[in-house]
Amino acid sequence: MTTTRLAALVARLGRCADVDTVISAALAGLATEFGYEHSLLLLVDETASSLYTIASHGYAAEGVGSEVRVGEGIIGMAAARVEPMRVGNLGQMLAYARTVRRSYEEQVGEAPGREIPLPGLADAESQIAAPAVALGQLLGVLVIESAQRLAFGPDDEAVVSVVAAVIAAMIEIDTTSAQAEVERAAGSAARRTARASEPEARTRVRFFAVDGSTFLDGDYLIKGVAGRILWALLGQFEREGREEFTNKEVRLDPTLELPEFRANLESRLILLKRRLDERAAPIRIERAGRGRFRLVVERALQLEQVASPDDA
Repeated sequence: MTTTRLAALVARLGRCADVDTVISAALAGLATEFGYEHSLLLLVDETASSLYTIASHGYAAEGVGSEVRVGEGIIGMAAARVEPMRVGNLGQMLAYARTVRRSYEEQVGEAPGREIPLPGLADAESQIAAPAVALGQLLGVLVIESAQRLAFGPDDEAVVSVVAAVIAAMIEIDTTSAQAEVERAAGSAARRTARASEPEARTRVRFFAVDGSTFLDGDYLIKGVAGRILWALLGQFEREGREEFTNKEVRLDPTLELPEFRANLESRLILLKRRLDERAAPIRIERAGRGRFRLVVERALQLEQVASPDDA
């Protein structure tokens, strides 16, 4: 029975048109096919020292953009060891992890952007964290958890590991296809012109150059590579009226200082898209075809760049 359900889920993922859809379908499928009501997917960041949440299922808050350091907790250890980890009594480990986190925050202080809480059950007792690996490279970690002790066994670990591998393979395929395509973006100022009749409705965007932290109307949105990408896109939108872009041109933009990380750009675009959607922001990112995306800005912008936190 487990094999049949797993085959059905993998087949469903194979029919997805893009990685964003694969991620959503995978977490939803884990719930409908196997009853794993609480799950999240984290991807490795450009420094390979942290993981960031790109999607979650079953939690009150999605927590998109929340981070876990590699080596920290079950999730971080699964990433560091690149092997699945299964725990059935998390109580003491979670208490220890919170102590470590508080100590770390006291040492490093606060960044311009407030930390986004990691999704998780307050009374979690069981957890499986399986690495998502493609071509020998760690791309992320897939996690499920339960409030019941000893809720998961070897079969559950196998299921999560297979789904994690499928997600990693899909990310790899999407990245390779995008890199192989050469497309030119066509700009359009139609929606920009339509918005000109409402100059009083403005979105204030503040960008901290020191770490890419970006705020919308005073509320923290995102930081790092994703923040720098959004700032660059909004700058082109304001200067040139451009709304359509190709992944390739963004990847080659020297101002973004993108590191050599195979899935970095695509995953960061998905993260940015999901974070904007989660905030119901007046700025959205929409897919416009393979290797292309569209920036949708619903209100006039007020762009402010801050060189350092002291200038805020």
